[in-house]
Amino acid sequence: MMTFFPVPYEDELLYSILGRYHIRSGNISIKATLQDVFSKNSVTAVVDLPSHINRIIDNMPVGNQYTADYLVDKHTLYSFYSAFLPPENALKIKQYMKGDKGGSIYNKIGLMASSVSLNQYFKFCPQCIKEDMGKYGELYWHRVHQIPGVLVCPKHKIPLYDSQVPVRGFKRHEYITASSDNCKISNEKTNYPDEILQKMIILARDIDFLLNNIFVNKTLEWFRGQYLNRLKELGFANINGRIKQKDLLKNFVDYYGHQFLKLLQSDIDIYSNCNWLTDILRRKNKTSHPLRHLLLIRFLNISIEDLFNLKLEYKPFGFGPWPCLNPAVEHYKALTIQDMQIKYGNDSKNPLGIFTCSCGFSYMRTGPDTQDKDKYKITKIIAFGPVWEAKLKELVEMRLSLRETARLLKVDPTTVKKYARNLRLKTYYQGKNQIKEKVKDNIKNMENENDKLNICRQRWLDLMKQYPNKGKTELRRINGALFSWLYRNDRDWLNENSPELRSTTNINSRVDWEQRDEEILEKVKAAVDEMLATDTKPQRITISSAGSKAGIRPLLEKHLDKLPKTKAYLEGYTESIKDFQIRRIKWAIQELQNEGQELKLWRIYRLAGIRQENEAALKAEVLKLINGLDLKKHPPGDL
Repeated sequence: MMTFFPVPYEDELLYSILGRYHIRSGNISIKATLQDVFSKNSVTAVVDLPSHINRIIDNMPVGNQYTADYLVDKHTLYSFYSAFLPPENALKIKQYMKGDKGGSIYNKIGLMASSVSLNQYFKFCPQCIKEDMGKYGELYWHRVHQIPGVLVCPKHKIPLYDSQVPVRGFKRHEYITASSDNCKISNEKTNYPDEILQKMIILARDIDFLLNNIFVNKTLEWFRGQYLNRLKELGFANINGRIKQKDLLKNFVDYYGHQFLKLLQSDIDIYSNCNWLTDILRRKNKTSHPLRHLLLIRFLNISIEDLFNLKLEYKPFGFGPWPCLNPAVEHYKALTIQDMQIKYGNDSKNPLGIFTCSCGFSYMRTGPDTQDKDKYKITKIIAFGPVWEAKLKELVEMRLSLRETARLLKVDPTTVKKYARNLRLKTYYQGKNQIKEKVKDNIKNMENENDKLNICRQRWLDLMKQYPNKGKTELRRINGALFSWLYRNDRDWLNENSPELRSTTNINSRVDWEQRDEEILEKVKAAVDEMLATDTKPQRITISSAGSKAGIRPLLEKHLDKLPKTKAYLEGYTESIKDFQIRRIKWAIQELQNEGQELKLWRIYRLAGIRQENEAALKAEVLKLINGLDLKKHPPGDL
């Protein structure tokens, strides 16, 4: 029974705590200390995954607040070594550590079969021991420094040194504390190239994060699924999950470099399929060293939090919403499609995305999308929908040419003919050859020249009525065959019944751009106000999106320079990509608050649709937004 227990220091090994107890207890024999602590005198002093912890709790002084779970989670290396174990294995390891079955731990956790060797000596950071001596008046062994693969201090970013204390000494029952005598800085300073040092710092911080955060254990299949989905996204696996092994190994080694991997006992022969990286991704029942999982997830650009908490999905077409590509609607190219369906081609090489808008327009695209502009591509139109068909009818009634109709609807003329025929539309295509042929046929069938003349005259009058603002030359371009017949057979009447010749100046003066500017400005303001006031996921404010919302996109894109007030207003409200990202983040924070959810960074990023490569650059802005909230009402949780 212990009459006191040393207060554990931050990140201190249980081994170190028990060593300090031995010194302060005044016990001459280590066996006396073992009897105090464990009620038996033959317990082996283990650095990383000790056992008999329930005995320590049972022998604690009366009134103490310590638990076995606290000692295991905060003062051993359990949280690091168990992180990637299946739930049942992790639970069994903790039970062994609490109980007396210490001999089974290494086999159960897979360390005995691992090719990553344990450290030979306790390690220390020169800066940490200075701070510890100044703060506590003594030194202690830090947990994170003793993990294989941690070669620099994650706090001070400097190389660690080997102490003179072996991790597995000749006296297997003794707990040797850190001291100025056994933690001497060698004259041979370890220097790493800057590139390697930076990678070591990143890895040490990842290990420190894993060590100090407890995640719900997942199955090995979960991790393989997470990795495989990201490999698909990065192009290292096809849609069936077949990994492009050579490409993956080469890129992985290029990312880290052989020298760095050798220092971590994790080098890879890119010409061999027998390596630890292949094992992690292929072997279903084989556990791998946590160090190697961390190397892989850093290469795949997955955060540790997302790996455990967020089910990664292969998104060959990115995250929605997706654009409607129906040229017949006002929301053309606007992000209105919320759901899409993924299918796979017969060759199983490329995913096929099927996108259907509420307007009825449905299209298919072969993926994956590799850049943002890919989302505006169509491989095949599946259905045009009632809105497109109504627009076709409208254009047919306007008697536009076949080519012009096809151009406006962004299809080929054959498609226009097909759907006009299916819809039983009476077409008046104004293409030169078609009209010419039509006029010839009609004239040939007329009973007399007078009928020919009257019909052609009436058609010319109808044409002028249909296009009241067009001059004689423009009407001639629209229906050249009709004009030619009248010119040859009824020239005087044609000259008397044609629009007067207009000068270029008069044509341009028909549009009062100053008045038009005022009208357009009001429409644009209303559109922008609506986009800013929406409760749904924000849409980026650009000239195109504001124009689409106001129904005047072509006008803005072609004549914005003639609309100075509208242009100035839009320049003040159009958003850069970063501005839009921040507005999405604000919206996401508000949504999470409304739902009563904790404001975690990963949750905010996911809801806002922020890509992983942009998260670091936005982190300061997100924290600033969160810090400005009423935290009593909206606690941020563990960010």
